[in-house]
Amino acid sequence: MNRLLIILIFFSTDIICQPRDSKESLAGYRIEGHVLGLDEKLKIYLIDGGQRKKIDSAIVENNRFTLTGTLSEAAHMYLYLGKSVKLADILLDNRDVKVVGSAPHYDSVRVEGSDIDRQWKEWYRIDQKIGYQKYRLDKLYQSLVEKKDSVNAVIVKKLSDELLADRIDLLKSYVRRYNDTASGAVLPTLCTIQESLTQSDYLEMYNFLTPRMRSTVFGQEILTLSRKSKLK
Repeated sequence: MNRLLIILIFFSTDIICQPRDSKESLAGYRIEGHVLGLDEKLKIYLIDGGQRKKIDSAIVENNRFTLTGTLSEAAHMYLYLGKSVKLADILLDNRDVKVVGSAPHYDSVRVEGSDIDRQWKEWYRIDQKIGYQKYRLDKLYQSLVEKKDSVNAVIVKKLSDELLADRIDLLKSYVRRYNDTASGAVLPTLCTIQESLTQSDYLEMYNFLTPRMRSTVFGQEILTLSRKSKLK
């Protein structure tokens, strides 16, 4: 924040930043949905986000639906109303979770009872706050470049790069914190800064994971991303 205040003073412009765990189900996962405004008898689909295939479906009755099953490991799932309206993203493992909403729209629906979902969203809120600050700095940088103000453009670019480094450090800290959970292993595969991550960054995060999590789909995807990274 101090860096942003310096820019605020220097350029006379404003830069504004804009749970509950349930017990693990031995039988598998159970998704209890209660979303107001759902049309009767419509189908709700549970889609595996990585494999892009349907896992399960349920019929809506009185704004409610239930999905049950088992997973061999945690997975990133999409919850769809019909085949075209996404209601929620769920980092799902074998737990009881609730999907509740005031309307059948993505922004009006929340997932309760999944520690994976809670941990991911905790990281996401902080990451997006930093990302927004960087976005504002990048806009200011472009404006200075267009004005051929190279001296100040260099200063702003340096601050923007520092914020990117903050986002990368934040990502790594959460992977390390949750290194034996799916929420830690999935973060490098879901973040929006993948093009800024080097091969070394990916391998560092992969090595943070426990052997068990390295062998999961998410862990192996981190390795794949490291090989594809254009930055060494």
